[in-house]
Amino acid sequence: MDPATAKQFLISRVIEEAEREDVPLSEIEMKMLYFTEVHLTTPDIHEVNAEFERDYDSDKYESKIAAILKNAHNRDSQLDVSRKHRWKDALDALKNEDHYILVMVYRALPEYRKGILPTHRLRNYAIYVAIGVAIVVVCIEIAEWSR
Repeated sequence: MDPATAKQFLISRVIEEAEREDVPLSEIEMKMLYFTEVHLTTPDIHEVNAEFERDYDSDKYESKIAAILKNAHNRDSQLDVSRKHRWKDALDALKNEDHYILVMVYRALPEYRKGILPTHRLRNYAIYVAIGVAIVVVCIEIAEWSR
């Protein structure tokens, strides 16, 4: 699944579940589901973001969307295994990108974040080991040069 399709899948799940639960979403709240600082998503996204920051409580919004996402995921997982796989495919497609909706997904479904963290830990560990080895080599070279 490509990132655009993955993001649209998650957004559609939020909107459908909000309708099912009779949870109102304003136009700004729906447009913020598309927000990313990396890609231009909708022509007016900067204005939408400015209005959102001015008029909305981001913690309340994120909690609201996270609850909707969690319910949608639970419903899909219970209905059909293939739907649960679509969630995983969508999150795999987006995990290396910067999308605001992922903040709420990881808040609702922390188990999906676990799949990302070990690679970051491994990468950081490798960096620390490389720096340590470089320091030891430099110290040895300085000691040899001093003789």
